[in-house]
Amino acid sequence: MTIESYADYLAALRLALPWADGILATAQPLADLAPSLGPGHETYLSINRTGLAGSAFELDDRLVASVARAASDGWTGVKHMVRIDLGDPHTAGALELLGRVLEDAAAAGIAAMIESVPWREGHMGHDVGDIVRAAVIAHDMGAPLLKVPVPDAAAGTARVDAVARVVASVGVPVLFLGGPRRGTARDAVLAEMRDIVDGGGAGVAVGRLVLEDPDPAGMAQALAAALGATA
Repeated sequence: MTIESYADYLAALRLALPWADGILATAQPLADLAPSLGPGHETYLSINRTGLAGSAFELDDRLVASVARAASDGWTGVKHMVRIDLGDPHTAGALELLGRVLEDAAAAGIAAMIESVPWREGHMGHDVGDIVRAAVIAHDMGAPLLKVPVPDAAAGTARVDAVARVVASVGVPVLFLGGPRRGTARDAVLAEMRDIVDGGGAGVAVGRLVLEDPDPAGMAQALAAALGATA
């Protein structure tokens, strides 16, 4: 939770939307933002949210909405997260659930953005080999669009090469997630975005990097420029 006032949360997102290709959110924010969306915006309903951050049941991440609801509400698709922890037996059930979601989305004719992340000792992993494994597992199950962490590598050539390795491991577009805002170094964030593009990433799916910025519209516009996008 980064913005406690719901009105302020929506306001920040509305300011950023003109520079975004679309939005992914849980049911209520997505419904409340729908009137602010343009005809070209994609809309992804986040459907598994029981795995609350820091909880004892974080890896037991079950559905709180359905593919059928996303289709009936007219959203572009669903966003489904799977944490892959080789040391936790909950991962088997999570992968089974992923398979069902992918089948349901294909049957409904809507998109599925799959956030497949390596997990270890309660934390998301950023090792490039672990990210490749997570991406390959979801891809081989039929994920048509992936969202993965940015590999932990030095800015510049090393990070570009790490991103390229992840992208080359699968045959579908790969988005990279943003994570929390890191201080006030906007230039460092934008450099990361450029490395993602140079490594072949299809784009980024960010939230807090924009929401926590004092100027959400300016940050969104800067991110779009770094990614080579247009408003």
